[in-house]
Amino acid sequence: MTQRALCLILLPLLMALGCGDSDPLNRQAVSGKIMLDGELLADGTVEFTPVDNGASSGATVKVGVFTIPQEKGLPPGNYVVRISAASSSGVTAELPGESNQISAELIPEKYNTKSELSFHVDEKGNNVLELDLKSK
Repeated sequence: MTQRALCLILLPLLMALGCGDSDPLNRQAVSGKIMLDGELLADGTVEFTPVDNGASSGATVKVGVFTIPQEKGLPPGNYVVRISAASSSGVTAELPGESNQISAELIPEKYNTKSELSFHVDEKGNNVLELDLKSK
């Protein structure tokens, strides 16, 4: 067998070995709509924390909508969801040398710090979360 024929046989094999899976976690895009008391949540954040070990992710909520693209998405599995949004009116706190406004949390703790929300990310896609949270 000539050297050229050997190269033609080995080259495709070497290329196949060098091309690993570009997404070993099988990340999935996640999007959704968040409402509070029937109104679109103006501004906030949504965070997905895996129930088991794994990658977490989150996004900013603007006018009730959020999107996590596939490259920053979530591996298939079960997640705890936490929603947070700051009130536009807050309390002014005086710290030495500066003045800061501390905003109150709009979202009840059962949806954030003590979240009861869950979401399953499916490996087949179509991962859309729609929530209408109640403030009271």
